[in-house]
Parts: sequence; C-alpha cells; structure tokens
Amino acid sequence: MADVFLIKLEPDYESYSMAPPFGILYLASSLEGEGFHVKLFHERGTSENIQAIVDRVRMNPPLFVGVSTFTGPSLLPSLIVSSKIKKEVGVPVIWGGIHPTMLPEQTLREDCLDMVVLGEGEKTIIDLANTLADKGPHPANLESIQGIGYKENGVIRVTSSRPFIAHLDHYSPAWHLLDMNRYLRQGDYFYSSIGSQMATYKVAGMITSRGCPWRCGYCYNQSVNKRHFRAQSAEKVVKEIEFLKINYGVTAIAFEDDGFFTNRDRALSIIRKIDLPWSSSIRANDLARWGEKFIGELKACNCFELRIGAESGSQRVLDLMEKDISLGDIYQSAELCLKSKINLLMGFMYGVPGETWSDMLKTFQLIDELDNMGVTIASGPALFFPYPGTPLYDRAIEKGFHPPQRIKDWSVQWGPKQPLLPFVDRRARFVGYYRTIAFRKEIRSFRFPFLVRILKSFARIRWKTRFFSFPLDYYIPHFVLKLVRALKIGRLTDNQ
Repeated sequence: MADVFLIKLEPDYESYSMAPPFGILYLASSLEGEGFHVKLFHERGTSENIQAIVDRVRMNPPLFVGVSTFTGPSLLPSLIVSSKIKKEVGVPVIWGGIHPTMLPEQTLREDCLDMVVLGEGEKTIIDLANTLADKGPHPANLESIQGIGYKENGVIRVTSSRPFIAHLDHYSPAWHLLDMNRYLRQGDYFYSSIGSQMATYKVAGMITSRGCPWRCGYCYNQSVNKRHFRAQSAEKVVKEIEFLKINYGVTAIAFEDDGFFTNRDRALSIIRKIDLPWSSSIRANDLARWGEKFIGELKACNCFELRIGAESGSQRVLDLMEKDISLGDIYQSAELCLKSKINLLMGFMYGVPGETWSDMLKTFQLIDELDNMGVTIASGPALFFPYPGTPLYDRAIEKGFHPPQRIKDWSVQWGPKQPLLPFVDRRARFVGYYRTIAFRKEIRSFRFPFLVRILKSFARIRWKTRFFSFPLDYYIPHFVLKLVRALKIGRLTDNQ
C-alpha cells in the first residue's frame, strides 16, 4: 500500500528530454526515512499518462497526492491530473515546487487543490504526512505547520515561512523508485540540440546545492531562495557519485546546480576526488577573475564542459538584468576555455523590459562571433518570460504585461507559441526557433528529416540576414504536420 503518491509531469513534447525529477526524489527519500511507503510517477503529460496516474491512485488511495510544478507548459497537465484525482478519488491534492511558492494564494484558488507547500519540502512533507495520518486534513490541524498554504471555509491561509534546511547532507535522491537508466545520457546531445555530443560517456545529472547569492533580475532564486546558498558537503557529494558509479555504471557527471562554484573551495574539493569527467555551470565574471591557473586545474580534474549564462551582447541590457557581468567577462571566459580545450556552452536571452531591437541585434552579433571562435551556443536564444517575485516581473508589469490570473494561463508554451509581451518587438517572436533550426546538428529523430533539411536552409538565410518577419516557412510546415496527424487519427478511428 502506498501512503503517498508523488507526481511530476513534463511538457507533452515528443522531443522532450526527461531530466531527473530531483524535487520528488528528495521528498520520497525524506518520507521513506520516516517509514512512509512512496510511489513516484514521472512522465510527459499525455492524456494516456494522466489517465494511468488516476487509475493507479483509484486502485490504491493514498494519504495524499503531491504534485511538483514549475511555471510553464507542464502546469496544464499537472492541473488536469489534479482535477481528475480530486473528482474521481477525492484524496487530498497538494502542490509544491516553484510555481505555488511564488504564487500560493492564486494557486489555491483552484478547486482541485487542497494545500500548497512553499519552498523546500523535505521537512514540511513529513509534518503533513504525520498530521494527515494521525488527525486528518481538517484546517485546525494544519495551522501549526510551517511553510504551507491551505483553505479554511473558502478562505486561503498561508502559515509562517519555514527556515531553510541547513544540513543538506541528511537527504539523498530515492533513485530506487524510478528507472535510473532512462535518465543516463549516452551518445546524444546533452543540454542542447546544438550542444556537445556525449558519444562515449554515460552521464548522470546531480544537484549538490541550493540557491544562488547573485541578483539576476529574471531568476526565480530571488523569491524562492532569497539569494541564500546552501550545499552538501564535499564528502557527501563524492560518496553519492561513488554510489552512481558502482550501481549504475556512470562514467561522467553533469552538476546541475544553479551555482556549483559559489563555494569555490568546496567545488574544487569535489572535482579533485571524483576521478570522472564532469561539467557544470559557472559565472563568466568568476571564470574571468580566477583566470588561467584556475581553468588549468579544472582541465586537470577532467572538466569536459562548462556552461555560462551570457544572456546578452548589449552591456546596457546586461545591466538592466542586474547580471553583474561585462562583455569583457564573456569574451575572456571564451578565450580561457578554448585555450584549455574545454567545451564552452553559452546561453542567451532576449526580450527583457527596456531592450530594443538594436540591443537584440548586438546579442545576435555576439552569438555569431562566439560561434566563429568555437564556442557552443545553446538552443535559442530564449525569449524572456517574467517570473513572479523577480525585479524584471515588476518592470514587465510597468511596461504593459498583464500577469495571468489562473494556473492554466501560466502554462505558456516556450518558443514561437510563447505569448509575445507588449514591450517586445514583433520581429523577435521567431528568432530562437530559426536559429535553433539553422544550427541543429541532429535531425534524424524528426519524423520528416528531409523537410527539416529544407527548413534548415531557409532558417540559415533568415539568421544571416536578420530577417524574421513573414514566417511562412514556420506556419505552412506546421499546418501540414497538423493536418497529417489529424488524417492519421481519423484513419485509426475509422479502422476501429
């Protein structure tokens, strides 16, 4: 019998790459440590997967169902599965993750949700599980639990904040509850369809710290982690990596931390001991400041790739973002990595409040310069979307952005289908799509690769000329594919 059922649904994209659901993996480990039996479900949010979840919950009703959420396209399937569970089974449904942490009151306005967990959940979920098991979900039993929101006679209550977890060494992902092999990348493109190909490594992702002390105006860390950084000890991380090596044959590690090098000494202590190739993110200003000796040690410790959020080719926009890096830092970081033969993957963003088309053209020019130098550029660049609780969210509202008032309206599609904000130049909508198609390396996975080759040629011309208007080469193929799918579904229906 499952006491708790934890769910994370991903966007329903055929090409979506499943990353480990660290949030529910850590929650499951915490619950198991207290004697609770946990079941996990991590899939794309298709109608078939949603129904499978509902069927499993109906067959074995738990104390509650927990759903991990993030602002974006996965919100809609998360809302659908929650509604079905509430209607057909009736057990308490609790949301956690970034979205309810940023918007607890708005999230709780949904009839299918009973509670939300704000911020870190490892301790909160134990309090909830014990309370629901011993006393039930009556509001009077919930008011003393820190870090939650709930409803009492239609009124939304939010309790006092729970302090950040200081000792992260107490928690580990419950890998045994999922098929770990589906998350180990080998022989495909890691992080980006444009990025480096991990042909020989068996790569596992890890998160070893939480939070970031920097003030980037677009980042959720500002409201969720309050710029507060905490980390597992180097000894704990090394032990976890040995576990992955022995039990799953892992031959490389991708550190997924927001700020792996925030504590430089700790990070160096880890990479000196693991004896595996590895990659991580790093800030451009840190890499530029620490220089050749530092990058030399990273290379000696088997670094195969570094990832930098360069974001813009306009210093004015970098300052608007409060990124606290310079264009000089970006160039210097590139030169250091290329000289040391470490692959460098840089990501870019455009469309922030106050950015002009001229600023965007500077970003596109910098992307070309870095590409010509040998830097790998991630898919996109990505079109900005405001996260609640961030400085750029407030600035976007000042510039005419009207925030969604319901969860389904926050479930925006990334890329060309993403809503264009009122202050963004209309030519910007398809920039990321065209550059991604133009420089994508792997096209065999597409259903019609010959069509992609044709579109790739058009996209290269568009990128070179910076002409992104009249996107018929986007709309016509997508209309044809939609028609083909509809005809295929119709034939299947007729045959039945």
